[in-house]
Amino acid sequence: MLTLHHLENSRSQRILWLLEELALPYEIRLYRRDKATSLAPPELAEVHPLGKAPVLTDDDVTVAESGAIIEYLLEQYGNGRLVPAPGTPEYLAYRYWMHYAEGSFMPLMILSLVMGRIESA
Repeated sequence: MLTLHHLENSRSQRILWLLEELALPYEIRLYRRDKATSLAPPELAEVHPLGKAPVLTDDDVTVAESGAIIEYLLEQYGNGRLVPAPGTPEYLAYRYWMHYAEGSFMPLMILSLVMGRIESA
């Protein structure tokens, strides 16, 4: 059984979306951030040493990091859906957007989040 260890307001929302797109059965274990620090609760470290979300468990397999989880789900359960054929221009674009989200876009989002907190402090 697939279990998504989901932390509110985290990248695990990407995984929820993919699980729904693939129409896969799954369980959600919801974790809440500390109200004072916005950090993940220590219980997440029991699932994976980083203590961060998302983490996906699939029976004996544990996968952390949203990009790795996406690739795992598509390889194991995608049946060729949502991934263009390797060697095509569409596949290159797919790989670009997969890495853009974390490599280029996310640092800007985090900077915006931090600056917003500083302004409201």
